[in-house]
Amino acid sequence: MKRVFNFISRHKKIILILIVVLLLVIIHNRLLFQGQTNESGLQFTEVKRQDLKVTLAASGTFTGEDSTSLRFKAPGKLAFVNIKMGDQVYTGEVLAGLDSRDISIQLQQAQNTLRDKQAALDKVLDDIHLFQYGNGGFSNIGSVNETMAQRQLRTVAEVARDNSFDSIRLAQVALSDTVLTSPISGVVTKANYFPGQVITATDTIDIVDFSKPSFEAEIDESDITKVSLGQKAEVTLNAYGEQVFPGIISEIIPQTKETTSGATVITVVVSLNGRSFKNISGLNGQVNIIWEEKANVLTIPIEALREDETVLVQTPDGLQENKVKVGLRSETEIEITEGLQEGQKVVTNPPSGPIASNRPFGGLFRSGSGRQ
Repeated sequence: MKRVFNFISRHKKIILILIVVLLLVIIHNRLLFQGQTNESGLQFTEVKRQDLKVTLAASGTFTGEDSTSLRFKAPGKLAFVNIKMGDQVYTGEVLAGLDSRDISIQLQQAQNTLRDKQAALDKVLDDIHLFQYGNGGFSNIGSVNETMAQRQLRTVAEVARDNSFDSIRLAQVALSDTVLTSPISGVVTKANYFPGQVITATDTIDIVDFSKPSFEAEIDESDITKVSLGQKAEVTLNAYGEQVFPGIISEIIPQTKETTSGATVITVVVSLNGRSFKNISGLNGQVNIIWEEKANVLTIPIEALREDETVLVQTPDGLQENKVKVGLRSETEIEITEGLQEGQKVVTNPPSGPIASNRPFGGLFRSGSGRQ
């Protein structure tokens, strides 16, 4: 011990210089670390608890749960239009009708022809004494045998009578087709027509039932296995800004279709809950279909996790490399199940490899298990 004191006494000045140099090195490296964390552009965020959702995003349009597009089966001139766009209509309500005078004449002519053919048949039957008239009509007495010639006459007369009856039915159907009635209750979204206008079979009157609003989205066929009936979803509409409307998957249309870009998609219907919307069909929006979620879990931005599943944590001694275990991943956040604590600050744009030292006799960061 005496030798130590003697050594210190003889070399006091040298030891003092060494201490000063060591302090300068520590101060220099501390300033270097501060300069690196600022000048290198490192960004930090806190580890926090939140609800985490894994979603499948798709675009689509707002509509009602039920809709119909009505059109006349044959072209013609409109005789009347009882509705306009925006009107509320009800099941069975008459919406519009074509000029039916020509068809009415055809029906009357068919009825006249039937009377004529029925009379001709009655005459044939009377001539061969197969039937007798009574009680408002003919009855079969069944006591006379027909010759082949008589059977032929009767058959020709019966066929002519039956064909006339069919002509009446065709005219009746054509007459009914001149009137459009609504098969559902809803709001008229298309009906820009007026009496006297000549329309074709491509002109439509559209009705949407907005009493149960819904959102129709197109899901790529490769993602359809992630979607099921009853699944929760969140819809945003461009017209309503960032407001989120909850809903559930109520229908998956069992038919694929091809988009203009050549992709194969499947239409999914989301029933929206608890909201009064403006009755405007076709509003554009987005849906996030939730196919996995966890509540109150530790999360960090997904870009903070490096490829080797480590993160850089800010500590009083500098940056520390922590190995972590991860769980659920969303598009922006990732669950941390082990290796971090709530409130810690992590680098959100970490370098992929080692970075310069900020500690004397060591690296810029130290490895750790995450325990503080």
